[in-house]
Amino acid sequence: MSHIQRLRPAFKLAVSRSTAAEMCDISPSTFDKWVELGWMSRGYKIGGLRRWDPEKIRGCLHTLKETALAIEHANTENPFDHAVG
Repeated sequence: MSHIQRLRPAFKLAVSRSTAAEMCDISPSTFDKWVELGWMSRGYKIGGLRRWDPEKIRGCLHTLKETALAIEHANTENPFDHAVG
């Protein structure tokens, strides 16, 4: 295998469910739960494949982080503590 064949693109336009979960450092089943709760994008389907936009995943994570910080700052219980394990 040549050096060029071993290189992978640094930026992906779409990722699979498992890669999306990996980006969030969570299991695929937890990722599914986050999608179900509306915390993550539902992704989009092309043919029989569902894919996620990495930028949307980053945006959702940013929103979750900001929400968690606002809750922490308000000194109230964090609703995410009981939803993810």
